[in-house]
Amino acid sequence: MNFSIIVKSLGTLVMLVGLSMMSCMLLGWLTPAHREGMAISYHGWWLSVGITMLTGALAYGFGKFRLRGGKDKKIFRREAIAVVGLGWILCSFFAALPHYLCIREVTWAQAVFEACSGFTTTGSSIFPSVEALSETTLLWRSVTQWLGGMGILGAFLLIFSGESRGKTLLSFESSIHGADLSSSDLRSAMRNLWMIYIGLTVISIIGLWIMDMTLFQAINHGLTAASTGGFGTENDSITSFSDGVKIWLSLSMLFCGISFPLYMALLKRKDINVLKRHEETRWYLIVICVAITIILLANSVTDCASCVVDVIFNVITIITTTGFVVGDYETWPVISKQIIMLLMVVGGCSGSTAGGLKVSRVLLWIRSMKNEIIRGFRPNVVLKLQMNGKSVDDQVIRSVYVVTSVAVFFFLTGSMVISLLEPELDAITCASAVLSSICNIGPAFSELGPTQNFSILSSPSLGVLSMLMILGRLEFIAVLVLLSRRLWRKY
Repeated sequence: MNFSIIVKSLGTLVMLVGLSMMSCMLLGWLTPAHREGMAISYHGWWLSVGITMLTGALAYGFGKFRLRGGKDKKIFRREAIAVVGLGWILCSFFAALPHYLCIREVTWAQAVFEACSGFTTTGSSIFPSVEALSETTLLWRSVTQWLGGMGILGAFLLIFSGESRGKTLLSFESSIHGADLSSSDLRSAMRNLWMIYIGLTVISIIGLWIMDMTLFQAINHGLTAASTGGFGTENDSITSFSDGVKIWLSLSMLFCGISFPLYMALLKRKDINVLKRHEETRWYLIVICVAITIILLANSVTDCASCVVDVIFNVITIITTTGFVVGDYETWPVISKQIIMLLMVVGGCSGSTAGGLKVSRVLLWIRSMKNEIIRGFRPNVVLKLQMNGKSVDDQVIRSVYVVTSVAVFFFLTGSMVISLLEPELDAITCASAVLSSICNIGPAFSELGPTQNFSILSSPSLGVLSMLMILGRLEFIAVLVLLSRRLWRKY
């Protein structure tokens, strides 16, 4: 294990967080403070930036000094996975500083929870009233989600040279795999991914601004829609905005829930057949249409007061794990709430900013079960799993079962832990809070529903949910391996 390269890499990541923090603080100076309640604490912001930048610089300098004259400066698989796991935890801690130092009555556990919710694009919040927050705080919350959407290591990969280490980092950090980029130049591929991400963000912001949002509202909602994070600037989320805003946000979330490498393939080949052959996108759209139809029928039968636009918006925001809400889906019939819960688990497409298990993984899991059933009465038959017309490697199938099994394990154990820590909450509240955290959604059910917040939870519960958000965002493995002693052995 090359500890020096790990320390240097972590220092670079922390400094990137500090630079992002500084940009939000400077923009706060340019934004007129018109919100009532909480003024901008520049002393707290300068302290947060100073601590973050100084720590990052010291770590970077120490790591670089230790590597001076060394022959082995490569980052291998073990170093890569350590950088990913530790990087997300460290960046979340430092991102919590503005919340802790600038806002009164916010505990450290609440600040870390808010930062983890931001970077993991979960959208959950401990703030009872976001309208009482300063523009700088709201912007920082949106920026952390935007950085976490593509992955805080996404910008880091542009700095790295070398294909093997970059692809290794990428495979652990997000659901975008090096093989999906179909490019020999990883840096060029990552640049293209970021251009697509930035383009979708800008289009979303411009469309919202043209509607009835202010520029500040449009920027915040555009950042969190593109990242499928869902943190807004109003207490009622999107409910008070016009149908035009809801439709535009629905389209933004819909497109950002589709695999980004697919957009790269479309732009490169300029062939619409690429989209037709992509099974995951097709099933992603089918699931959305089926869910909307069932919920509309169920709501109409029970005379539930929700228009078509609201249902479409809530379905898309849940399956993309964005977390924006319109109205209160807690008032919907039971079958509609069950569909919402199922969409939370499924999530968006792999290679997108959406969370959840991913549509492709659910497809492979279902097809694998089908093959095992057939082998029950035809044990000698040879069956191959296919996706997009190509055979799927056995290692991919194993990863599907591992991730699914680990997700179920943490859902069950997490629900029991939260129930022990919060005995006054009912089982649905505890279980949905864990599900929301693991799948990086935001709103839950019952006492933590779409019109509520997580401020009622104790510090230990917030700590557990914070860790579950990071586990779910990194799909478990990149964090769990940090607990293995074998990972830290020297070469």
